[in-house]
Amino acid sequence: MSRAGKETASAGDASPRVSLSGAYRFFLPLVFMTELNMISKSVIHAFLARTADPSVTLAAFNTAFTFYYTVTSATEVITYLTISYLRDRTHLARIVGFVSLVVSVPVALAWLVAFTALGDWLYGTVFGASAQTVAQARTVTFVLSISAPILVARGVAFALLMMNRRTPLITLSTLVRLLSLAGSLLLWPLALDGAAIGAAALVTCMLAETVFAWAFAARNLRELPRAGTEAPGAATMWRFSWPLVLNQTSEIGAIFVVNLFLGRLAHPDLALAAFGVVHGLVGLLFSPMRNLVQTAQTLVANRDDARVMVGFTLQLVAFFATLAYVLFHTSLETWVLRGVMGLTAELADYCVPAMRACFAMALFWALAALFRGLLAGARTTGMLAVTGGLRVVTVTVVGMATVVSPTLNGALVGLAAWILAYVAEVVVLGWRLRRAHAL
Repeated sequence: MSRAGKETASAGDASPRVSLSGAYRFFLPLVFMTELNMISKSVIHAFLARTADPSVTLAAFNTAFTFYYTVTSATEVITYLTISYLRDRTHLARIVGFVSLVVSVPVALAWLVAFTALGDWLYGTVFGASAQTVAQARTVTFVLSISAPILVARGVAFALLMMNRRTPLITLSTLVRLLSLAGSLLLWPLALDGAAIGAAALVTCMLAETVFAWAFAARNLRELPRAGTEAPGAATMWRFSWPLVLNQTSEIGAIFVVNLFLGRLAHPDLALAAFGVVHGLVGLLFSPMRNLVQTAQTLVANRDDARVMVGFTLQLVAFFATLAYVLFHTSLETWVLRGVMGLTAELADYCVPAMRACFAMALFWALAALFRGLLAGARTTGMLAVTGGLRVVTVTVVGMATVVSPTLNGALVGLAAWILAYVAEVVVLGWRLRRAHAL
C-alpha cells in the first residue's frame, strides 16, 4: 500500500492488506534489479582480475569504491524520502534540493582525497596499500564522484515506479545498465587504464540506467497534482533522514572499517583484493534482501501485514541460503571463482573459506532490511541511527583480531565481521519493534 493509502486507512482496521502473492509480485522484479546491479560490479571485478596486475587493480578499485560510497551513501535516502513525502510536483524540488545539499559535503571530501595529499594519507597510511594501489585509488575516487547527481536522479525515478507498482520497469532499467556496462568496458580502455576503467564503466552504466528509468517515471511525475499539500520542510525531512543516512553510511562504512584492518595483515593487497571479491559475490547472492526495506515501507499498513512480511522474508531466507550453500559446497565453487571470476589460484584459494561460510548471511541481512522498512514506513527512524553506530562498533571489535594475529585469512575475517554487524542490528531493531507492538 502506498503512503497515501496508509494515511486514509482506518486505525481500527487490522485486516491484512498484504498477501504473500502480492509481496512476491512487488518484490520479484526488484530481485532481478538487484541481481543485475550486483552482476555489474562482479563483471567489473572479472574484467579487472584479467589485467596485468590484478591484485593491485582490484585492491585500488575496491578500496576507493568502499571509501567513496561510505561517505556519499546519503544518496540512498532519496528513495525513502520520495516514497514517504512526495505528494505533488512542488514537493520534488524540495526533496531533491535537500538531498543535494546533504550530499555536497561528502562529494567535496572525495575531491580532496582525489586531488590532494589527503588521498596518499588515507589510502597509503590508513589503509596500508602500496604506492601503485594508492595512485589508482585516487583516480577512481574522482571518477566515482561523477555518479552523485546520477544516483539522486535514479533514486527519484525508482521511487516513482515503486509507488505506482511498476517495479518490472526497474528491472528493465537495470538490464539496460548491464548491457551498457559491456560496451563501456570495451570503450574506456581506449582512454583509461587500470582500476579507472572499472570506475568509468560503472558511472556510464548508471547513467544509462537512470535515463531509461526516467523515460517511464516521467509519466508518473506528470500524473501528480501540480500543487496540493504543504511541502515537507527541511526540519521534517532531516528528522526522518538523518537516522537513515547514518544507517546507510554505516552499512558500507562497516566494510570500510573492515578494509582498514585488512590493510594491517601480512599480505594487505591480497587480503583487500580477496575481500573485495567476496564482498561482491556475497552482495550478488544476498543483496536482493535490501529491497525488503522499500517493500515493507510501501506495502505494510498494519500489524497483520507485518506478520505476512515476516513469513515472506523467511521464505526468501530459505531460498537464498540454500543457493549459497549449493554454489560453494560443491564443484560449482571452482567454476565460479576460477572460471566465471577468472581469479588466479592464489586469490581463489584465499576466498574459499569465506565463500563456504557465506550462507549464514542470508537470515540476518534479510531481517535487518525488513525491520528497517517497517520503521521507515512508520516514520519512526530514530533507532536506525543507534544500530548504524552499533554495526561499526561490532565490525571494529571483530577486526581487532587482525592486530592480534596478522596471518589470519582476511576474507574470512571480513565476512565474519560483516555478518555479526547484521546480527547486532537485528537484535536491537527486533526489540524495538516488539516494544512498539509492530510484530
